[in-house]
Amino acid sequence: MTAKSRVRAFSLKLRMAVLKDRRAELKERILQELKRPAPCAQTLRMLKRRKLTLKDELARHEGLLRTLDAMGHRAGLQSGNQLGRV
Repeated sequence: MTAKSRVRAFSLKLRMAVLKDRRAELKERILQELKRPAPCAQTLRMLKRRKLTLKDELARHEGLLRTLDAMGHRAGLQSGNQLGRV
């Protein structure tokens, strides 16, 4: 894995951690809204939509990380093969 892809993977992992925290906060806000005597349907809809958006973004980042890991693994195999040839 190149230095640039390592930095990108690290940045993605940090971003994912932030997204997971935000998602947990939204989950808590949803639960609090549901505990109210008369939960606001519009507020719940907005919170759930935001939570779903974060879930989708997390899935995209996980896919990017898998791609970067696969590319790094292939690059390591290729450099290992080149070393064996010399």
